[in-house]
Amino acid sequence: MTRKDAARNRDRLLTAARRMFAEHGHDVALEEIARVAGVSRTTIYRNFATREELAATVFADNVAQIEHRAAALREQPDGAVKLFDFVLDMQLDNRGLAQVLSNADLQWFMEHFRRIAACFEPLLDHGRAAGIVHPVVDIDDLMLAISMGEGAITTNDAAQRDNRHKRVREMLHRALFAR
Repeated sequence: MTRKDAARNRDRLLTAARRMFAEHGHDVALEEIARVAGVSRTTIYRNFATREELAATVFADNVAQIEHRAAALREQPDGAVKLFDFVLDMQLDNRGLAQVLSNADLQWFMEHFRRIAACFEPLLDHGRAAGIVHPVVDIDDLMLAISMGEGAITTNDAAQRDNRHKRVREMLHRALFAR
C-alpha cells in the first residue's frame, strides 16, 4: 500500500470514528468503525491497537482544530462566543469520546485541556473588553462550562440529546456572555 493510501485510510478511520462515537457512544466496536470506514479489520488494527488509542487520536485532532479556529477568531470581539459554540458543536459530533478517554493518562489529558484553555484566554480578554463576555467570567468558568456541555449530551436518545444540547448551550450563553 502506498503512503497516500495509508494516509487516506487513516483519515477515513478518523472520520468513521467520529461518526460512530457520536451515533453509538463510547462502546462501539473497532470492527464496526472499520466497516463504516470501508477498510479491513487489519487496517484499523495496523493504525490503532485499541479503541482508546483511536479516541485519543481523534481528541488530539480536535484540539488542533480548536487551535486553528481560535487563531482565525483572534481579532473578532465575539471570538470567545464563536469558539465556545465551535467546541460545543464538536462535543456533540464526538459524543462518547470523553467516556472512551476516561482511563487515559491524566498528564496527557491535562496537557490537551491546557491547550484548549490557552486558545480561549486571549479571546476572553478581547470579549470582556468589548462587553461581550461578562466581566467576572474567567478561564476556569469557561472550561467548567465546556465540561458541563459534555455532560449534558451523554444520553443515547438522539432527540433528547439534541434538545438538551440546545438548552444547555442557551443556559451557558446566559451565564458567560452579555449578549
